[in-house]
Amino acid sequence: MAETVTSFLSTSRISLGEAIARELEQEITGGELQPGQRLGTKEDLRVRFGVALATINEAIRLLEMRGMLTARPGPGGGVFVSHASTRARMNHFVMGYKWNEAAVADHHTVRNALEPLVCREAARYKRESDVRAFERMVEAMEAHEPKEPLTVLRQTWDLHRRIAKTLRNQTLRSIYLTMLDFLEDAVESVDQTNFDPDGHIAVHRELVAAIAEGPGERLEEALRRHEVSFSFDD
Repeated sequence: MAETVTSFLSTSRISLGEAIARELEQEITGGELQPGQRLGTKEDLRVRFGVALATINEAIRLLEMRGMLTARPGPGGGVFVSHASTRARMNHFVMGYKWNEAAVADHHTVRNALEPLVCREAARYKRESDVRAFERMVEAMEAHEPKEPLTVLRQTWDLHRRIAKTLRNQTLRSIYLTMLDFLEDAVESVDQTNFDPDGHIAVHRELVAAIAEGPGERLEEALRRHEVSFSFDD
């Protein structure tokens, strides 16, 4: 188990908190953990996964939102698997389904719906160091030759993950990164015949410039151009 968890955390492109939440969720939904079972204290989980307590708190908070875990303070407390209440079953239906059973285009549609929220918040809260990082990533995309579609797409998703680091809305960030994670894993299954690498990079150059400028019409126009720059039809 420890070796599997370590490998999962080291290769995941999502946050450590989300990665740990997914690992525990798989154990719950897979029958390894039973309703009411005590997982131990937060410190026990911190030691098990080898991460900071803040990361464990993030994972527990995510699973409490999904109706999977309950944290009880005081003597005899700890972290417990939730009983199968109606709310827990509904949360499992919404958040715990098998991602690979959904259409790639469906995930792309959700990602496009989230993109304006992500970029508007980034435009509000970005720092100068963030903008410099965005610009360096676009420059690396422009300089890379040859501009293969898969390479360019993965570079732009890395850029979007960096943009997401500026978000203060952690729920938005978690869901958005999950979409990116799935889309990158599935990208080889979609048709890239009409993909224009140079045009795609230009769209992201303008998006970065618009985020740097801040909220306003330039950002909204950049988002409109971004939405139609590439689509998934599987």
